[in-house]
Amino acid sequence: MAYLDPGMMRLFRRKIANPFCWNRVCGVLRSCQYRDLRSPAGAYGMVDGLCRCLGVAITPAERANAAAWIMNSGVNPANPAHRRAMWNLLWRY
Repeated sequence: MAYLDPGMMRLFRRKIANPFCWNRVCGVLRSCQYRDLRSPAGAYGMVDGLCRCLGVAITPAERANAAAWIMNSGVNPANPAHRRAMWNLLWRY
């Protein structure tokens, strides 16, 4: 079962606090669609895109866990309520 890694969430939160990174992260999230994130290729693509734009290196196990969590979460980046829930989740960890 996939879970959110609190250490990784803190690292991403710290990086996203940079306004330059914030715009890039929003661009990655806007480029994703619900049906894409339900497939391994789309979920891994989103994880890779976020890591690339934030300059964060993660292990293959962390990458697989994050992609599995995204696929199982049913999150839709086009839905404003889902985006708010994602940001709230990020700031809670």
